[in-house]
Amino acid sequence: MALINLMTHLDTVSGKYAKSDKVYTKVRKFDNQVIGVRLKNPATNEPPSAAQQVAQTKFAAVNAQVQTTLANAEQKATYEAQWRKQKKYKTLHGYVFHLLYNNTSEEGGNNG
Repeated sequence: MALINLMTHLDTVSGKYAKSDKVYTKVRKFDNQVIGVRLKNPATNEPPSAAQQVAQTKFAAVNAQVQTTLANAEQKATYEAQWRKQKKYKTLHGYVFHLLYNNTSEEGGNNG
């Protein structure tokens, strides 16, 4: 009976899961009710590779640069005028992030 409840709970909460996923649950002892499920994919629990760490560092640096750029009213007005002329990026933050990300050095990062 508990297995049926578990499968129903997994289907309703998580949507899709693979056979390679490890499923962790928490079951209340007094009524055997499943109260928590955590899917853990072994492939996603490895530490990031060197290229991924470079990309994460670049992303964080550019995001901080965007925040400081948009905090400056003069720069924000300049970028906003350029942003209003284009149609590809829906937010000013996304547009400025794209410009700054593509202008930074390409050391090991993937630009796609």
